[in-house]
Amino acid sequence: MTRQSTVITAAAVLIATMALTGPREASATAPVDRSWHWSGDARGGLFVSERRVEGETVGRSEDLRWRLRLSARRSLAERLEFRARAAGTWSLDEPGTRAYLRASSPSATGANAGDVTFDELQLRVRGADNTWWLVAGRFQNRFLLPGVAAKSLDRNDGSNVGVAWRDGLHYSHRLNEAWRAHVVVTHRPRDGGGSARRAPLDFMHTDHRASVFTGLASERAEGPIIMRMVGIDWLPDALASDQADPSRREDYVALVARAAAQWPLGAHGTRLLAGAEIGYAPRTQRLPGAAGMTGGRASGLAWQASVNLYDIRPGHHLGLVHGQAGAGWLLSNDFRANDRLTELRYQRRFSPALSVEIRGRYRDTLVPAPGQPRRHDRDAYARITLRF
Repeated sequence: MTRQSTVITAAAVLIATMALTGPREASATAPVDRSWHWSGDARGGLFVSERRVEGETVGRSEDLRWRLRLSARRSLAERLEFRARAAGTWSLDEPGTRAYLRASSPSATGANAGDVTFDELQLRVRGADNTWWLVAGRFQNRFLLPGVAAKSLDRNDGSNVGVAWRDGLHYSHRLNEAWRAHVVVTHRPRDGGGSARRAPLDFMHTDHRASVFTGLASERAEGPIIMRMVGIDWLPDALASDQADPSRREDYVALVARAAAQWPLGAHGTRLLAGAEIGYAPRTQRLPGAAGMTGGRASGLAWQASVNLYDIRPGHHLGLVHGQAGAGWLLSNDFRANDRLTELRYQRRFSPALSVEIRGRYRDTLVPAPGQPRRHDRDAYARITLRF
């Protein structure tokens, strides 16, 4: 039995078990509310960017972009729920709308402008007292370093006005009062799936159709520390590691750790939140060498650090993020491979449903290829988010 069929069989068994056990549990308690519950969010704004190479501007753009998501959920039994969410992203520079339901997104980080699809289509079952829960189907992962500009080195599906997804299983189990374990199995079709996968990750020439993430996350604050998490990503035979031998494949493994702490400042509710995240991929692709030969391995190190001030005045937040990802770090939607990033973001939160953000960001090439100039990108946006 292949790994793909194993995953599909396991999913079918789990879903069948949920369907059989759910109604029995519900019959012993109050009637289940089987009505539909609707929610959603809309986000849009003005985005401007500029690219410079060797001191000259080689590209500049101004664009209006927006995203709309509409979600529906319905209880099927006492602890069994169905959820679906339709999501679309648009750009004034790229008019048109294309609706589809596919296993893989058209780009390496998600949907393109004008695409409309389901980014959630799932069954959720939970145990008593939320000790464990399981999601089967299409979902998103968002394990973030907290902050005004919250980012992740490996799991931030559908950030900004993007649309992305994962197909598979996400199981979570509370180990004790402080820690929760996560296991995420993602189906990887030959085109790669719907979440971030940067070249030279390649699923075309492997029979392994699943990637696995395991993580431990704290759920209880201890002193100033408000979050801690460690995780391991494993993508078997997914790395095209040698340009001289395109058929060669290796497992891609990525280790991630993140933590954050906060402290009160003054008597008016201002808080300082600081955090850091580090990632390392021990096996990366080989770099091009002289005369068509391959050289050493690309750097698999990535990291970010963040400093934030919350409620400078009520509802006014400010955050600064700086980080970088080596050419061998290939899993982030927020950090491009071989790239360095500095971002300053201001947020005005009027209510839990309405916020406005202004961002300025600078990115440049971390290590230019031999004979290639360093690239410098500057961009900014002003956007509004409404939840309903």
